[in-house]
Amino acid sequence: MRIEITSKSMEVTEGLREHVEKRLLKVKRYFDGVIDCHVVVKVERFIHRFEITLHGQGFDFFSEGHAEDIYAAFDTAAEKMERQVRKMKEKMRGRRTRGAGVGTTASAEPATGDEDEEL
Repeated sequence: MRIEITSKSMEVTEGLREHVEKRLLKVKRYFDGVIDCHVVVKVERFIHRFEITLHGQGFDFFSEGHAEDIYAAFDTAAEKMERQVRKMKEKMRGRRTRGAGVGTTASAEPATGDEDEEL
């Protein structure tokens, strides 16, 4: 996964860069289809704002977080991103199991016309 960090109105330190990369690699643990990630850091009146855009195969996610502390702002945005990725993974997992279960139950019960004759 390629991680690109862009900063507006401030310089990104090496410690912040490592924190961002370490936290975003956890997202890859949830879902392997991630191609690249773009992180934008802005500072507006002592408020740090992070925007994270995640591009993958067939999906794009966006999250945003802001706080006075730069690490807290990033953690807020990263938590939102992890929730979105986990939700998509659960939805995909549910589709696979539900699709297999529907086909087996429908073919296991033969259709008979006996119920109509009793009415």
